[in-house]
Amino acid sequence: MTEQLSLFQTSEPHPAEDPDAAGLVLQEADGSALDELFRLSRRWGRNCDYFELLEFIARFRAYSPLNCFLIHLQDPAATQVATARTWFRKCQRRIKAGARPIAILAPMSPVLFVFDVRDTEGPALPPGAFKAASAAGRLPVKSYEATLHNCGIQRIAVREAATSAISTERTVRVTPAIRKKHPELGLEPNTRYLVLIETGLSLEEKYAALALELGHLFCGHLGIDGDAWWTDRKNLNLERIDIEAASAAHLVCRRRGLAQAGSRFLAACREADRELPFFSLNAVFQAVTHIEAMGKAVWSKPRRHGRY
Repeated sequence: MTEQLSLFQTSEPHPAEDPDAAGLVLQEADGSALDELFRLSRRWGRNCDYFELLEFIARFRAYSPLNCFLIHLQDPAATQVATARTWFRKCQRRIKAGARPIAILAPMSPVLFVFDVRDTEGPALPPGAFKAASAAGRLPVKSYEATLHNCGIQRIAVREAATSAISTERTVRVTPAIRKKHPELGLEPNTRYLVLIETGLSLEEKYAALALELGHLFCGHLGIDGDAWWTDRKNLNLERIDIEAASAAHLVCRRRGLAQAGSRFLAACREADRELPFFSLNAVFQAVTHIEAMGKAVWSKPRRHGRY
């Protein structure tokens, strides 16, 4: 993936950036080409610009967050994209002469080329031609149940508790002290993490709260264990931790059509424009990809990494 991403990389740092600080941040992340590109460009360095990027990614739920980022990088005005074959098969539309292709990553091949609807011609788009994020704001029960099941497969216990019984840390490593403190939770012997969700929430609110906590876990904010596919990033400052987990939860919710639940995590981005600290977009995307996969099917064994 790093070699593929190098095709999209920029080479010049922003003139206002501190090279020493930037280098430190890159070490604290995972050194990926994606994080380097995100750091050097600073095109989304202010929170309003970053929020617009997240909203763009949320609209293209048929594509991975990384591929949505690559689409935005090449054509931020894109609204509906597909391969030439898909445009013709689904809509009987052809690619215009001189159309500019958008390169994205694809399994088993270096890149795949897609085209925005602006670069096609033919009949009007049929209703429902492309799957888009629903605005219905309802989550299928089976998606939440699959997510809970797959948490258990990964030794993550999810329990509901009264607000008064939940501390500021809602996701913790399970230690002997935790087991002694919460005997009523009936934690399995092999449980490694505990996530506490408030009682009395709607299904959508429960999912949003769980997505936020899983965002912390899969972004590495609690460190790693023997089963972890994510990077140990527990020494980040609180602001960067909050941005990464909130970004992951926002994308998971918005791409599910849970507009209200997802938007509340990054409401501050729309209130006042400010410069954001450096953080790992790579960690966010991997967390989103993994959480989304957890809600699609019931697993029989853990998946060891969040593939794009």
